[in-house]
Amino acid sequence: MGEELLTWQFGTNNDTLVKLVLDGKKRATTSLYEQGDIPCVGDEAILTFSNKKKACIIKTKQVIITKFKNITPSLAELEGEGDFGTWKGEHIKYFKEIKSDFTEDTQIIFEIFEVIKTF
Repeated sequence: MGEELLTWQFGTNNDTLVKLVLDGKKRATTSLYEQGDIPCVGDEAILTFSNKKKACIIKTKQVIITKFKNITPSLAELEGEGDFGTWKGEHIKYFKEIKSDFTEDTQIIFEIFEVIKTF
């Protein structure tokens, strides 16, 4: 048998964001660089709902490691979470909850993915 895939959830509003992924509107996610493993192009993972029910398998297409301030409106649009100002404000608020000294100069991981299977 093949290797077990990592399962994960979004850090906030998980079920809403999973539905955006399933609808094809959300094709990227942003995380703090120091939070953990850096994804690699070709990585596959199972995205789950809050109740742990499997939603889909995603595959990493591109990984961008940069300062938060370098994320452009066109990149943020890939997250499917509204206009750039809303996206930016929500992410700053969320990241400050995790890392109190978060600034727009903080390193982040911007991961672009595709859904390769739904459940």
